[in-house]
Amino acid sequence: MAAKKTATKKTATTNSAKASTTPKRKAAAPKAANTPASDSSTKTKPAAKAPAKKPLKLSDAQEKILGLIDAAGDTGYTPAQKTELRSIEKLRELKLVKRGAKDKASGSYPYMTTAAGKKHLAAKAAE
Repeated sequence: MAAKKTATKKTATTNSAKASTTPKRKAAAPKAANTPASDSSTKTKPAAKAPAKKPLKLSDAQEKILGLIDAAGDTGYTPAQKTELRSIEKLRELKLVKRGAKDKASGSYPYMTTAAGKKHLAAKAAE
């Protein structure tokens, strides 16, 4: 048993010796938010141009429905068939059409063209 007691004392002293000899970390220096070097590099870079948007490619059915919705005017277009709703939902995803408030009498939603939808129709008419 005597050997075990001496062994534990040695490990205790070696652990404390290692702890005192390990170098302590220095505190990180605070970084400057705006340095003169970083400001000058941003001024010398030329402004990047935004890539030109590709024109939307719509199917014939989508073009037809977009024209019907635009022709309906401010009151909005109420779809006569459920099959039209699929094309209308795709036009909504492309943000060419917006959905109006629900009609309490019929329970359906009117659809109106957005500014982007009118712009798309004008571009198609110009071609």
